[in-house]
Amino acid sequence: MCAAAPANARRAWDRITADPRDRDDRQHPLKGSLGTRNVDGRDLEQWQHEVTSGGRIWYCIDDEKRTVWMTDCSVGHPKATE
Repeated sequence: MCAAAPANARRAWDRITADPRDRDDRQHPLKGSLGTRNVDGRDLEQWQHEVTSGGRIWYCIDDEKRTVWMTDCSVGHPKATE
């Protein structure tokens, strides 16, 4: 992602780390079965940031550890959402 769209990737990283729950047209929670993901034995809410028209960063928000876990990063549209 950083090689394909460096400026967009940087903006996404800055937004995710500043406020991972900020909702807009590029950043929002995933829905349905993709809305949660098990990380370290706990189910966490999973969000995505649309970095480019097809590129996505998926991440989980861990309030307890004050951590954002990146769960997927792809330059093309994720097949799981089709």
